[in-house]
Amino acid sequence: MNRTWLIVFGDFLSFAISFVLLIFIRFSAGNYLAAIDLHMVPFLILYLFWVLIFYIFGLYDLVTIKPTIPYLKRWVLAILSSFIVGLLLFYFAPIFGISPKVNLLIQVALFGGFSFLFRRTIYALYAKGITQPAVLVGSSSYLAELAKTIEANPQIGLRVLKHFKNTSEIEKDLINTKNLIIILDKEINESDQSILEFYKKGVEIIDTAKAYEKYLFKIPVAYIDMDFIIENIDINKNILYTSTIFITDRLFAICVLIITSPILLVAVIARLIEDGRPIFIKQKRVGLNNKGFDLYKMRSMVALSPDGSAETTGAVWATGAMDPRITPVGKIIRKLHIDEIPQMINILKGDLALVGPRPERPEFVTPLESKIPHYNLRHIIRPGFTGWAQIKYRYASTVEDSKEKFEYDLYYIKNRNIFIDFGIVLRTIIIIFTH
Repeated sequence: MNRTWLIVFGDFLSFAISFVLLIFIRFSAGNYLAAIDLHMVPFLILYLFWVLIFYIFGLYDLVTIKPTIPYLKRWVLAILSSFIVGLLLFYFAPIFGISPKVNLLIQVALFGGFSFLFRRTIYALYAKGITQPAVLVGSSSYLAELAKTIEANPQIGLRVLKHFKNTSEIEKDLINTKNLIIILDKEINESDQSILEFYKKGVEIIDTAKAYEKYLFKIPVAYIDMDFIIENIDINKNILYTSTIFITDRLFAICVLIITSPILLVAVIARLIEDGRPIFIKQKRVGLNNKGFDLYKMRSMVALSPDGSAETTGAVWATGAMDPRITPVGKIIRKLHIDEIPQMINILKGDLALVGPRPERPEFVTPLESKIPHYNLRHIIRPGFTGWAQIKYRYASTVEDSKEKFEYDLYYIKNRNIFIDFGIVLRTIIIIFTH
């Protein structure tokens, strides 16, 4: 069974056990069947919402399932959100004929406790027992990074036995290891015969790029070549995907502008009081097919030039929340992401998609293209308001950061679909409210 689906199954098992315990705790023996009949369907529907909430908070991400303080924080927020969604479902949409208060609280508490214990158990099993033995072959920095990641996160499913420079060094007893996988660097030139010998032994062989894609959800830049581009990059997605995205992007943008208009008005007044105009600024960005467009934002920094820019000597890397150019009001609107609301207009105009690689400034694109191989591939699809790289990696402030984010962008460009887009949007919403 897929490891992620096993965790989902564990949550369902946790729900079932907690539901049975709830019935035993809250109802008398003669009313068990009636209570189950009354509560089963509403609570099952609620459980589906809880699974969605857990996904949004990243509780099905194998890399981050590791029991740490940040993970515990996300788990607590997910449980609180689950309880709030239960209240909304039963009290603001009373279609089930029940209004559980104590029952809902008990169900959430029991479910949360069992799901947490299950995750700790699964992590221990994944980290110590249920892992696939792996042999790494090659000497690239990417393979070394992969080895470190596997060692730090055995729950992703691999256990590195040894690391060799070439396949001829692999001992015969290792080759006979059950379920062995060899991760082969592209720099290793193997004959057909040697590869066939591994296959005859039942050994699985994948290259480093495939391992990164499968386990780390990114694609190393160094492994991109023309063959990869031709075989894996499809800019002409099917008509269902493109038409759905066209409609949902614009509906989402309209809804956001309507819902946030009171907040935007308050922010505008605060900006006027703080240091006057301009309230909104336009930044040149590189979009689809390397065409430039104006990205709309609410100004959050001091205005050092007539157009509201905080730069007088050209574009510079931003340094996040500690950037000294950010004003006090600017810190608030950045913290609440209010400064990005005007980008909904870019979505309506077609400059941006809701999901895609974040558009970069032209002053940065040229040097990045000269330093990062195939960086121009970011521009073969429409840039996005949010993206896979945004939810998987920190803010980029160096060329190396941009290279790392580009590797996540490559994963998205290759694998994008409705479900990935939907998941990215949900995760982005949570990031907005928790960071």
